[in-house]
Amino acid sequence: MGMINFNTLPRENSSQYSVIPKGSYIAKIVKAEMRTPKTGSKDYLSVECDITDPASNTGMGKFWINLFESEANLPRFQLRKFIEALRLNITGEFELKDLTKMVNGKSLVVDICPNKEGDRSVVDISADCFYPLETRDAVDEEINAVFAAPATAEPVPTRAASY
Repeated sequence: MGMINFNTLPRENSSQYSVIPKGSYIAKIVKAEMRTPKTGSKDYLSVECDITDPASNTGMGKFWINLFESEANLPRFQLRKFIEALRLNITGEFELKDLTKMVNGKSLVVDICPNKEGDRSVVDISADCFYPLETRDAVDEEINAVFAAPATAEPVPTRAASY
C-alpha cells in the first residue's frame, strides 16, 4: 500500500453536497432502496438520483427523493406524482418496496429548492414536484418553435383600434 502524507489530509470536512438552486431538473434514478428511519416509524423509499440542469446539460450532483407510506395528503400526492411521472403501470394496491424494482435507470423532471435552513436541497412541495421527462421535451420544443418562428414586420391587430 502507498504512503499517505499527513500534511496533505484536509483540515475541514468538505464532503457536504452542494445546494441545488430552486428550479426544475432532470433526475436519473441510479438507486432505489427501502430504508428504516432512526425514529422507528414505517420504512420509506429512498431514491438516489443524478441531477442534470436541462438548460446547460451539466451535472448538478446527487439528490435523494424520499417517499413515504402515509395517510397524510402531501406524501400521498408526491407518491402519485412520482409514479405518474415515471409512467409506471400501477393500478390497485401495491407495496412501496415494489417500486425499488421498477424505477432504476428511469428519468423524470423534479422540482427542487433549498430547505428552510438553506443547507441542502429538497423536493419543492410548493410545485407539482414530479413530471414526465417528455413534459420537459414538449416545453423545450414549444419554446424553440416560438423563437424559430419568422417575425412579421408589423403585428396584425385583432380588432380595429380607435384613437
